[in-house]
Amino acid sequence: MQYKVPQNIDLEDKIIGPLTMIQFLYLLIGGVIDYLLLTYLKGGVVFWILAIPIAVIALSLTFIKIQDQPLSHFVKAGIAYLRSPKIRLWRRNGLAVEYIQAKEIKKKVIPPPPKRRIEKSELEKLSQMLDTQRVSAGNPK
Repeated sequence: MQYKVPQNIDLEDKIIGPLTMIQFLYLLIGGVIDYLLLTYLKGGVVFWILAIPIAVIALSLTFIKIQDQPLSHFVKAGIAYLRSPKIRLWRRNGLAVEYIQAKEIKKKVIPPPPKRRIEKSELEKLSQMLDTQRVSAGNPK
């Protein structure tokens, strides 16, 4: 049996046109905020001062990617960095350090075995023995 293996499972589904659900929500929220500003401020100078940055933020969160990661990941990481402490201190509380002196182990010095010189006559005897003895496959002698 052959089974179809899913491809590109790390990509988000495109819900509305080329936009994922998150991208659509960023645009929707930015658009709703700008629409509410337009309704309450009646399109004055204050509206443009507030609406343009909101639109730029919504568009950048929707479309800008850095190293194939959405901008929202970097914004979340930046906020987490700003909220975390910058200086870490290690304080040892109530821990007493005990030093244990190891017992000294006396090593016995074993002298190396004396170097043995093999004489020519011994090599000839060994060669003779290897050449003359019969060795069978199942029973070495």
